[in-house]
Amino acid sequence: MAKWTFDAGNPEAALVLLDQLLSVENQFDDAFSEIKFGDWPEVHVYLPKPTTSSSITPPFMEAFLELQKQIYQLAAQATTGSSDSGQLSEALKDRLQISVVVTGGSSDLRAKLEKVMPELLTTMIGKMTGKQAAVVIVCLATLIAGHWSFSAWLEQRRVVQIEELKSKDHVEALRALSLSGTAHVDSLTKIIAILEKQGEIGQRAIEAVSATNDALLKAATKSNESVINDTHLSRQEAEILRTTPRKKPELRLATQRMRVLDINTSDPNELSILLSTPDRKLQYRIKFVDGLFSKDDRKALFDALDSRDSIWMELAFREIDGDVRSVQFVRTTAAPQSTSSLDASD
Repeated sequence: MAKWTFDAGNPEAALVLLDQLLSVENQFDDAFSEIKFGDWPEVHVYLPKPTTSSSITPPFMEAFLELQKQIYQLAAQATTGSSDSGQLSEALKDRLQISVVVTGGSSDLRAKLEKVMPELLTTMIGKMTGKQAAVVIVCLATLIAGHWSFSAWLEQRRVVQIEELKSKDHVEALRALSLSGTAHVDSLTKIIAILEKQGEIGQRAIEAVSATNDALLKAATKSNESVINDTHLSRQEAEILRTTPRKKPELRLATQRMRVLDINTSDPNELSILLSTPDRKLQYRIKFVDGLFSKDDRKALFDALDSRDSIWMELAFREIDGDVRSVQFVRTTAAPQSTSSLDASD
């Protein structure tokens, strides 16, 4: 079988190549590792009016770091079954490291991926079939580095927001946006559908594309003007596109061990307690009226503050998409029976 040369300058070429790859019956054909990407894969950002010179602006530096993070996590998912990039060797991380070329002071930024995509393909082959690896990488390269795909992603996002948002003014602002990706949304949808059929690694690639594009759009909200893969956005347009529907927080009750780090009683009308998880990685400041305490709760909390020992308590978490927005203390409680022996040993 002849080697494939991949030119993603247009979505039609990408879909033709994907059809060719999917039609190959031998899933372990050596030709899957010989796809030639050329030098086109890159994320190109142009800033007509940069605020700084001779350096990458911090917002887009964050976006490029997100791109790098997603590449590492995808490689980790393929090789270890977990997206924990800490499991990758330093040698592999070096081979998958993107390079960002800055020209024109700080106005022209190019995250070069022409070496990263073939390396990622090689990394995946052997951990999965060559056919699956090739399909995933061709889709990934197309959706991240194709100069038509970012505008198509924005257009898809715009349409979804019009359906979900309830603010009349915002919907009108979305309708007024003119994006060049309208004609390519169908191609974007087809490529994402192909990725979805590749199982867990395909879903992880979709998440990588979404996280990267969202980071680029976020960076655009902090720049007066930006051109991302040939799509021009003003700060206002980027802000309109980033707005998401307001979601109601969900209530989650939890019984867990916590440490009492501080109790501020200076204001009798508003008691303030600082709690943390036993490993101190998460902290929550809770405020409420002292009179809401039972005597037993009050004593238990102050005893825990003095001893620095963790205690069991019930908490009410209000969350949106897993993010904790507020925490309410309910009461102190005894350790669950199954964990009491572990708790006593700490």
